[in-house]
Amino acid sequence: MAVMGDPSDEGFDDCFPLRTPPPSASKSKAAKSSTALAAESQAMESLAQALQKSATPQACTHLALALLARVPAAMLRLAMQELDRRLRRDFVDVLPMDISLRILEFLPAVDVARNVALVSRQWHAVATQQHLWQRHFRAQGWRLDDERWKMYCSFSCISDTDRALLHRSATQIASAFTTASPGTLAPAIASRRSMYALHREFASLYALEADGSPLMGSLAAALALPMPWRTPSPKSSSSSPQTCIIRDPASLSRFSGPNRHVRFCMSSSSYPPQPQPLARNVQHLHSLPARRQSKPVDWRGVYAEHHQLLANWREGRCRVDRWESAHPESIYCVQFGRDNRVYTGSRDHTVRLWHLSETGSQITQLATLAGHTGSVLTLQADDTTLVTGSSDATVCVWDLATCTVRRRLQHADAVLSLRFSDKWLVTASKDRMLHVWRRDCDYAHAFALPGHAVAINAISLHGDMLVSASGDRTIKLWDLGSRTCVHTLDEHTRGVATLDFDGVHIVSGSSDRSIRIWNALTGVCERTIANAHADLVRTVAFSRAMDVVVSGSYDETIKVWSFSTGALIHKFRNVHTSRVFKLMFDRTRIVSCSHDRSVSIIDFAADLPRARLLL
Repeated sequence: MAVMGDPSDEGFDDCFPLRTPPPSASKSKAAKSSTALAAESQAMESLAQALQKSATPQACTHLALALLARVPAAMLRLAMQELDRRLRRDFVDVLPMDISLRILEFLPAVDVARNVALVSRQWHAVATQQHLWQRHFRAQGWRLDDERWKMYCSFSCISDTDRALLHRSATQIASAFTTASPGTLAPAIASRRSMYALHREFASLYALEADGSPLMGSLAAALALPMPWRTPSPKSSSSSPQTCIIRDPASLSRFSGPNRHVRFCMSSSSYPPQPQPLARNVQHLHSLPARRQSKPVDWRGVYAEHHQLLANWREGRCRVDRWESAHPESIYCVQFGRDNRVYTGSRDHTVRLWHLSETGSQITQLATLAGHTGSVLTLQADDTTLVTGSSDATVCVWDLATCTVRRRLQHADAVLSLRFSDKWLVTASKDRMLHVWRRDCDYAHAFALPGHAVAINAISLHGDMLVSASGDRTIKLWDLGSRTCVHTLDEHTRGVATLDFDGVHIVSGSSDRSIRIWNALTGVCERTIANAHADLVRTVAFSRAMDVVVSGSYDETIKVWSFSTGALIHKFRNVHTSRVFKLMFDRTRIVSCSHDRSVSIIDFAADLPRARLLL
């Protein structure tokens, strides 16, 4: 009888013997398959090694192609992934940085900036390396003015506190100069550099600031303010020879001594000032340079701004600044250079010296030189010397340190053009003569070059090679060493009014309204721009490096042309309201003067401060 609760009454029994299951058929198949695959791979590897040793590369290539032709599409994708991994290697990952930079040098800079930097973080790090952009910069033939870069960087390193102190110092100095007498001013600047040296060091520096700080205006005003303790004599004549109207306080000490007729333009004001604060302010200005720090060149930023500058030239994007009534009468000649000094000569018999701010928004008159009794028709200046030619048939050689006439040279008629180099001074006149003077012999007369039939309107000098343009419709190339005429160019149909020469090419403008580009070595006219203007082409200048020719005309326009093609790039109509007499240009701006008595500046770098740092 079954016992109550016995599990056997429930109809099942969980006590069964344990048995080992038979091996799975799928596992045995997988093991056999992997063994067979390993054997096949080993056999294929051995075959590949044998083929590599015995077969030619062509045979191996044919075999690989034959095998790929028989591989399923799914397997082809795997093969392509493997080939892509082997062939497309990221050189930035595997190569040293210097080699990667060298490779990227061969790409256009625009592609490096716009595309390469977007590939990955590693590529972006390489594409923004300053060494790479320095090499791209120099590959374009561009050069940076190291001194101006240091000044630019120094200003950015001045603290806000120093900027405020400096602005207050410059303002107080400007105020002191309006009230100071010679006795009270002298202690303030004694045993220190002149205010002019301060002006060159600081004012140019502040002018580079992009945000238009008033510091430049304050310090330039301190330099250019008239002095109140002298008043012009009512009997003095502005046409008196060797008269100099000074607006540069730093030049005051240079005008002591006999036989110096110095006339100051001033406004009456009360004095004395407070000399001790002024002395402390000047001392503070001198202490700042030692506290400034420099920083490395931002080659990428400089390259980008210069690239934008070139685009501005091509597309005519610019700002035009115009100073009305720079002289009381027509302005016939103008020159400006990297020191931001502008020289203008006028029908009012005077030459005026100006300081132009880096931004081009301010122009400050420094001095007025009155040494001629006729219109100043031509001039040229370097760091120490200014030479002017006039309708009074004289040439004045000015010493810029004292603003006095060192030498006075004579022609038989109006002097229409002049140029000088380290060795020569050449003057051209309405008397049809070219006179050559030796600068290294105190401007002793060396020889004359006759040959033109009428007035010589323009000349250009490069080394010992001289080019002259005349109303007789010819251009002559002279060798000053042998005193001979090398070429006579006579394709203009009317008088030649202007020319420019760089040693290899000559660009000329004429009354026939055309511009011609000549090869000075062969005497061949390489390009003619017919009907370049609607009237006489009065002034031309060109740069092969920039690939531009700039011309000004009696039709009141200024035009920019391509030197290589002769195509018109841009035309400026409203820069002047009358005949354009003279223009010059550099990488960033065109400066011109006109019959309308104004000086105009076409500025292509108005919002690109670092673009002005190039040589």
